[in-house]
Amino acid sequence: MALIFVVSSIEVQLPAVRYFPFRDKGIHFLEYLVLGWLCSAASSRTWPSALAWRTASFAVFVAVLWGLSDEIHQAWVPGRSSEVGDVVADALGALAGTVGWHLFSNRTVS
Repeated sequence: MALIFVVSSIEVQLPAVRYFPFRDKGIHFLEYLVLGWLCSAASSRTWPSALAWRTASFAVFVAVLWGLSDEIHQAWVPGRSSEVGDVVADALGALAGTVGWHLFSNRTVS
């Protein structure tokens, strides 16, 4: 989360992004996929007796809330912009990361 905040605080020009599928939205998707995965792992380990869907919901909620706050933050950073499409890409990435963690972990969905 700190890395996302720091990168969002500066104007970043990456020439290789031109070749990346969906460019900006793809990057948002991937970074929030990782965040969703990490939030799922953390919430599942914090509340091991909780139902998997509850820890998954919490993980997605935290990641999407961070994505929303990141877009608000970017509105104040020179050279950056705030877009609803970025929040959607963040949410989809967080959901994919959360689902991925739960599929590859040894937790059963109850």
